[in-house]
Amino acid sequence: MTPQAFGQKLRRERDKKRLSLDHVAGKTKVAASLLRSLEAGDCSRWPGGIYSRGYIRAYAEAIGLDPEQTVAMFVECYPVFTPVTDPVPETPAEEGPQTPLEKLKSAVAAVFRVASESRR
Repeated sequence: MTPQAFGQKLRRERDKKRLSLDHVAGKTKVAASLLRSLEAGDCSRWPGGIYSRGYIRAYAEAIGLDPEQTVAMFVECYPVFTPVTDPVPETPAEEGPQTPLEKLKSAVAAVFRVASESRR
């Protein structure tokens, strides 16, 4: 789906409900100019990241569409607004079993840490 086709679909749905763009803007707290540009297929001035997807969710709810499905179509049309995922953190290498001396060092360090915190 192209951005223009997506915008036209949204406008048709809004028109079916007989909702003005100003009414939807007031309900969603999204500027009418941004919604107008969305319906025209031009989101070049839209904010990035989570804001744009939040605006789409609010718009979809205001005109009676499924918000998650609408966001998925939006991201398909505008890949620049695709959520950034964090890379999977590396799992720490398994440490071998602690020797008795290492266990003693950890215990002594914990005692000193607790003692110093209790003095504060």
